[in-house]
Amino acid sequence: MPPTDPYSHDQAHHAETANRDDLTEWSLFSLATLFDSLPEAVVVADRERRVRYVNTAAVTLFGYSLQDLQGRKTEILYADPTDFLNLGKERYNPQADPVFSAYRVLYRSSDGATFLGQTSAGGLPSASGEIQGYLALVRPARSAEQSVDTLQRLHSITADTERDHGARLAAILELGARHFGLELAILSSIQDDVYRVEHCHDPAGGVSPGNTFDLGGTYCVHALEAGGPVGFHHAGESEIRTHPCYRDFGLEAYIGSPIQVNGKLYGTVNFSSVRACEPFSRDDLVFMQLLADTVGYEIHQNAMRDQLSLLARTDELTGLANRRATMESLRWQMAYSLRSGVPLAVLSLDLDYFKSINDTWGPAGGDQVLLGFARLLRAVTREVDLCGRLGGEEFIVVLPDTDAGGGTVVGDRLRRRLAETPMSVLGSESVTVTVSAGLTELQPGDTLESMLNRVDRALYQAKQSGRDRLCVSEA
Repeated sequence: MPPTDPYSHDQAHHAETANRDDLTEWSLFSLATLFDSLPEAVVVADRERRVRYVNTAAVTLFGYSLQDLQGRKTEILYADPTDFLNLGKERYNPQADPVFSAYRVLYRSSDGATFLGQTSAGGLPSASGEIQGYLALVRPARSAEQSVDTLQRLHSITADTERDHGARLAAILELGARHFGLELAILSSIQDDVYRVEHCHDPAGGVSPGNTFDLGGTYCVHALEAGGPVGFHHAGESEIRTHPCYRDFGLEAYIGSPIQVNGKLYGTVNFSSVRACEPFSRDDLVFMQLLADTVGYEIHQNAMRDQLSLLARTDELTGLANRRATMESLRWQMAYSLRSGVPLAVLSLDLDYFKSINDTWGPAGGDQVLLGFARLLRAVTREVDLCGRLGGEEFIVVLPDTDAGGGTVVGDRLRRRLAETPMSVLGSESVTVTVSAGLTELQPGDTLESMLNRVDRALYQAKQSGRDRLCVSEA
């Protein structure tokens, strides 16, 4: 067997490399010839998502030349960096399925303008099946496609139970701004002629929740006059060019609609920009109305949730906090007092001989006494004190920043006022009621159970000692 010629081996290696280079040049030349004839923008990237090639349609669509993009990550093309990261996890990685699939995403061109792009993309595997890069075909989404995409996103926002009310409204405003391509989004409430910003999406930071404006100085006055959605794509060349909003803020583009909640005007939702935009279509106005209806429904639902939450935490008869709400508040107050060293006292109250009132005047008479006692409790306590009904004739008062001495003053004041205040039972009839009370002060190391046990013992002592009195527990 003849000896191996090292020189011949090098020649073969160089020939193989040259063939690969020729193939690469031929492939790129062929790709350019093929892809430049396509109406869609074509972007080819390597495994690290660095741009290797774009066709003529991509240069036109994104406003970048191949020299501008080559070697840069495709993140430069995305309007939202989060989309770039999420798509990297979902499809642009060596472990993802290379099969081409379609999706829509918001892109940004070199002049800062954003647009929704219908994208078909997938991996470019080698002969061994290993992902070598990615290819994407992009075209601007048609109006109908964009509306469908936005509706899908809107549904996912309103159906997301993990988001709270504020997060849902913030996401809806951001979605609307993205859909219309306008950077400023505002949800306002309107009282008389005062326009108040309740929620907003403003990347520039010029508007914040709580800002108020004269209603007449906003474009929303036109939406209110129209009773529905209105839009101005170039205010400086329209009939509103003399409007104070244009004079003071230079807003060129605006689309907005009134919000109705339970048949009453709540405010408006609107989107605007200092840059003019394409004229708004009928579909844009229809979608604007849909957004306003969605926001109105979300506000209504939140009010219902708040009302249900309040009912779940309120004693139905007296309107005081119920047992659940009282225990939650007491637990929080104890934790705060133990951390801060601020004193805390608790009064436990039980109306004396209440069963005889029910036996004499019936449950309706007993309810009247409970209502009168609840009113008296509110009158003799501070706004920061929590008055709760635990059930039946049992009540509790949580006294923040109050020691045993201060709690004794409150308890004695209540007993005196109660003795001086006849309680109505039925018609013109009334009855004088007394109360037994136990008092305790928070001690280091206390738990909710230990504090309640101590105040219950003090109440029991007051009952056993003849009623109509206040007993203070010993530490």
